[in-house]
Amino acid sequence: MSIEIRPSGGVLGHEILGVDLARPISDSTFADIEKAFNDCGTVVIRGQKITPEQQIAFTRRFGELDSYPAGNFALPGHDAILVVSNILENGKPIGMIDAGRNWHSDMLFTEKPPRCSLLYSLEVPHQEGQSIGDTLFASTAVAYDNLPESMKTRLNGLKARHSFRTYAATKSDGREKVGDEFADVIHPLVRTHPITGRKCLYLSHSLTQKIGDLDQAQTRQLAHDLIEHITSERHVYRHSWRVGDLVIWDNCSTMHRAIFDYALPQRRRMHRTTVAGGRPF
Repeated sequence: MSIEIRPSGGVLGHEILGVDLARPISDSTFADIEKAFNDCGTVVIRGQKITPEQQIAFTRRFGELDSYPAGNFALPGHDAILVVSNILENGKPIGMIDAGRNWHSDMLFTEKPPRCSLLYSLEVPHQEGQSIGDTLFASTAVAYDNLPESMKTRLNGLKARHSFRTYAATKSDGREKVGDEFADVIHPLVRTHPITGRKCLYLSHSLTQKIGDLDQAQTRQLAHDLIEHITSERHVYRHSWRVGDLVIWDNCSTMHRAIFDYALPQRRRMHRTTVAGGRPF
């Protein structure tokens, strides 16, 4: 199986062609997929028809499985799969509805955030013949490269404190009940990618509470300015979902945000698997 890379026209979001994940993937083919992923940070494999078991097996090729530690939206019988959906059954959500409204990197609030996430689309909402519920991805690596040297000097070596408890207290879907289980974590504001060695900005719109010795107002201003820079058009890929898409993103070199421009009876259902990572440095 030979693959082809179709550039997105931007810095990330390149499409990998010639892959059928329902069939065995050779080590050489996977090495090509992984290289494209490491180089890009977000890749797209369209037109897949895979079972939960096949998604989990492919995910394991990237490393040890991880799981979302808050909430109870695992796919029945498959604890490694997080259901992301707005669908209700018997009046209850079958998956996480409010997933990623703000710019973030997955599970940044943990001591060892995941290496990458894989999201497979099963149902995609439409309006007037067009898919809606897009996801935006931004390159934190290219954004760092494009900072002025004076800003790089200012940021290098700074630490940021991230608080899931503060974030969870603002939610209305029950996650505030588990917020106290998570201690605040401190990570480098500029982290080094463990595989490529690239420098990446590392913060979150809603989780980052304090940067270095800055006070709250200064922290908010710097975080706002950095996220505005990261998410400027030249750093962003917008993914319009189709059923059968598998999107893989790097949680060190990218951040992302879901667009909530749909509501029932428009249905959205996706399965996310997660690959464990290490402590940021």
